[in-house]
Amino acid sequence: MKKNLLIIIITIFCTPVFSQTKVTTDTISLSILQAIDFALVHNSTLKNAYADLAIAEQTVKETKAIGLPNISGQLQFQNAIQKQVFVFPVNNVPTPIRVGNKYNTVAGINASWLLLDGTYLIGLKAAKEFTSLSKKAASKTESDIKIDVAKTYFSALILKENLYLVNASYQTLEKTYNQVKVTNKEGFIEELDVDRIKLQLNNSNVSKRKLIDQYDVLLGLLKFKIGMPEEHPIKITDNIDDINNRFMAPDTSSVLDLNNRTDFMLLQQQLNLTKLNVQRYKFGKYPNLVGAFTYQQSNFGEKIDYSKWYDNYFVALQLNVPILSGFSNDAKIQKAKIEQLKLENTIGNVENGLKLEVFQARQKYLNAIDYSVQQKENLELANKILKVTTIKYNEGVGSNLEMITANQDVKQSQTNYFGALYDLLVAKLDYQVALGQQIKL
Repeated sequence: MKKNLLIIIITIFCTPVFSQTKVTTDTISLSILQAIDFALVHNSTLKNAYADLAIAEQTVKETKAIGLPNISGQLQFQNAIQKQVFVFPVNNVPTPIRVGNKYNTVAGINASWLLLDGTYLIGLKAAKEFTSLSKKAASKTESDIKIDVAKTYFSALILKENLYLVNASYQTLEKTYNQVKVTNKEGFIEELDVDRIKLQLNNSNVSKRKLIDQYDVLLGLLKFKIGMPEEHPIKITDNIDDINNRFMAPDTSSVLDLNNRTDFMLLQQQLNLTKLNVQRYKFGKYPNLVGAFTYQQSNFGEKIDYSKWYDNYFVALQLNVPILSGFSNDAKIQKAKIEQLKLENTIGNVENGLKLEVFQARQKYLNAIDYSVQQKENLELANKILKVTTIKYNEGVGSNLEMITANQDVKQSQTNYFGALYDLLVAKLDYQVALGQQIKL
């Protein structure tokens, strides 16, 4: 774990330098798995989550240091410019006399050690629990980033596929328009029919340009979420049909395992910390014992002469016994117990909510599969109708209105199908997350 943290910390400080000094103009191809892997290394939110984990581990070391011996050195030099006055009775007469040495030098070593303290032991446990909490928080951040990147990638992929179909539809409509113009010159159809086809062609071109702009925006959003510099061009390489086929195979046999839900485990970790807080205040009622050792060497005289030193040393024990704190500690204990009770109530409510979330996610996923199949069939029917209508129109046995209606039906079917496809992909991910599983793509 420490090795991984070292790599991550190095990445935190080195990645910005690299991105500033080396900018590539080559297009980077990314599958959805490659995009997620890139995000796990370069996403700034995840970097901060692991930085928090590193801070938590240093906090544990800081807490441990409280119970370890503390050693300090001391060097003191004093020049008595005016010696202190003491009054002594001389012949029964109070007489002021200046006493002491002009120069005084003291060098020493002091050591102290917290020998026994219940709150310190509880603090050690709490620090370790805090580290475990930070690990789970980092794990949840990693899972959230995977989901976020996957959904953004799906959006871009579906828009790319939609753009492909719109472009194919535009080419078909353009071909029809050129044929209609020729037919109009020969006097078989009216100019109005040509204008109607031209209007459809223009609208289709506008839709295509809007989709291109939306696609570029989504690619920029994807780069932002995986932590890639905006100036790096990318292209997505996955096939929507392959992903769709994998997501169409429902697996609803899995059951919820609360230990796999990081959000639930975070609450459990917080409950452990709350329980330790109660114990900390309870141990605050008990005595603590501190040991100390001091060794000193002193040099003094009317002149500075370090040829002779006088040493002294001692060992001390200090027992601190709490007697009365105005009942503030009792209030703190009761307050911590109430916090613990609140958290236990929250955990019970969250557990029921997670079970409901799994049920709803499963139903949503199954419904999304059915709806996706239906919309795909509708799109195939709409394309079939448009093909037949186009043939009839070109042969002079179909009407312009039929052509317009068929084109509109195809556009609407495409919109419905891709909306259903996105909902299916998201529903499968949400179902995996609800179960506490690693996302499978």
